[in-house]
Parts: sequence; C-alpha cells; structure tokens
Amino acid sequence: MSILQILGSGFLVLVLWLVLQQYKSNISVFVVVAFGVLIFLSMAGQLENMLQTLLRMSQEAGVNVIYLTTILKMTGIAWLTEFLCQVCRDAGSGALAVKLEFAAKIAILLLAFPVLAAVMESVLAII
Repeated sequence: MSILQILGSGFLVLVLWLVLQQYKSNISVFVVVAFGVLIFLSMAGQLENMLQTLLRMSQEAGVNVIYLTTILKMTGIAWLTEFLCQVCRDAGSGALAVKLEFAAKIAILLLAFPVLAAVMESVLAII
C-alpha cells in the first residue's frame, strides 16, 4: 500500500471516527486501532525486506549482528509504545500513556545496557 493510499484511507477513517464519536464513542477508538493494525500489516512486508537487507549488509561488513538486532528491538519498542500511547490518549487515558512511555524507556535502557557495557570495556582496554 502506498503512502497516498494510506493517507487517503486515514482521511476516511477520520471522517468515520468523527461520525462514530457523536453516536458510539466507545466504538470509535476500536476503528482507529483497527486501522493502525491494518497499516502495520500492509507495511510489514516492506519492513521485513529492509531488515533482511540490513542484516545481510552487517554480516558482510563484519559487524556483530547483536548490535544491529538490539537497535532494531529498541526501535520496535519505541514504535509500538508510541502507537499504543496514542490509542490511550485517543481513548482519554493520558495517565496510562505516560506510564507506558516510562516503562518503554526503561525497557530500551535495559536493552542498551550490554552495548554500553561493551563500549565501556573497549574504552577501558585502550586506557
């Protein structure tokens, strides 16, 4: 699905959301979530191709795949958290969104720790 198709569909979902908001506000959130999942599924194939190319290039360059997979995991956590937090805000639960963002930041820090430790060990080895 091209970005123009996604944006056009997004406009239609917005109109549907506005109409549902007046009559069935509890259903309107599910329409937005379903559309978000649909976007992700339509783009998943393209993301998979990109990830395979990155992994192949890192192996050819002799870069440890652990570093690349860690960065990709952190990016995935950030994207999924952003999506879920926006859904929470749309549903009127900004407080829950803030708590989820905090948890994601800790998860990203925990993922980054082994990479940071390896960098520090390399620096200490030089000194």
